[in-house]
Amino acid sequence: LTYDYETCTLLVDMPSAIHEAPFDCLKLDLGLSIRALPYDRDVVFPMIHMNSSLTVKSKTVTPDICITITPATGPTKVRFVPFLGESAFTEEKLHAIRKLKKTIASHPEIKVVTLALIRKAQPYSKPEKGSLASTTFHKDVTPIELDSFITQRFPPCTSITIAGHNWCHISHVEIFVWVRGDDELAIDIDNEDAEHMARGTLLPEIDMGAVGVMLNRGVQKIRDSLVTYSKQLNPDIDTTKLEEASATFTARWKDYNIAVNNGADITAWNRYMAWHHAVIEDALKASKANLASVAPTTATSSAAVPVVSDSSKPSITPARPKRKRLSTSLPPVRKAKQS
Repeated sequence: LTYDYETCTLLVDMPSAIHEAPFDCLKLDLGLSIRALPYDRDVVFPMIHMNSSLTVKSKTVTPDICITITPATGPTKVRFVPFLGESAFTEEKLHAIRKLKKTIASHPEIKVVTLALIRKAQPYSKPEKGSLASTTFHKDVTPIELDSFITQRFPPCTSITIAGHNWCHISHVEIFVWVRGDDELAIDIDNEDAEHMARGTLLPEIDMGAVGVMLNRGVQKIRDSLVTYSKQLNPDIDTTKLEEASATFTARWKDYNIAVNNGADITAWNRYMAWHHAVIEDALKASKANLASVAPTTATSSAAVPVVSDSSKPSITPARPKRKRLSTSLPPVRKAKQS
């Protein structure tokens, strides 16, 4: 979701289940790492957000995941953003990179950036009219539930084909992590050397060793951000315990793999639901249009038509004589008896 104040343009890219899947797991693991740090809860308040807006010059962008640090008390004057993440499913990698760079330029305090790149083996298209999928599901007035639509576990990186139609097909999932160097004023995501960037895969195989190491460094950077921001809010605070605390990141990568596979199933079902809704809506509109076109003809055919005689003149029905009404306020007149 991106809003451009200069052009008054709202760009909407609705997140799908698979689009959110990697970061759903990452949010849980990062949350555990941050909660374990001994920061002063009454001074700083770190929070992990999913799809929360950030201001970038004249625009508002909505990253898929970010971490903010705000004051625990008093007005929320400043938001410190040490962590940023984007997931690219319907968009290209270069577009996601450009979006990340613009956000970094407006928030140079960012120290960790992650990118989830979900590759499609083939683009999705809705079933064509007359296809097996269309004829199979079009007859259902109400859409079928998930457990009736997905009846088997499709192998990873294979097409989720139901009724002869591909509803979702993921080829592989890559994860990139960048960590800002100690001597850098801003994180450089063009730098892909092993010291600053790590790459891993969740599909087709789990290979996340380097990513785990880099995220561990990233949590240490988040700890440093908590120290810095705590001192900004309270110059007299003692952060020695926080500075010396062990900051670690732990993940069970198979959970991420499961989340991605489940996300593909849900994405396939949601696409079916959206297609089915559109088909039913079109059918209802067509039905209403047919009724509207038939209605005037019916009304004309049922209207009263004057009877025409052989002389082609309307026949006049003699008026019935009016009956004399008697007053109800007086007794009826009695007839005189004859002697």
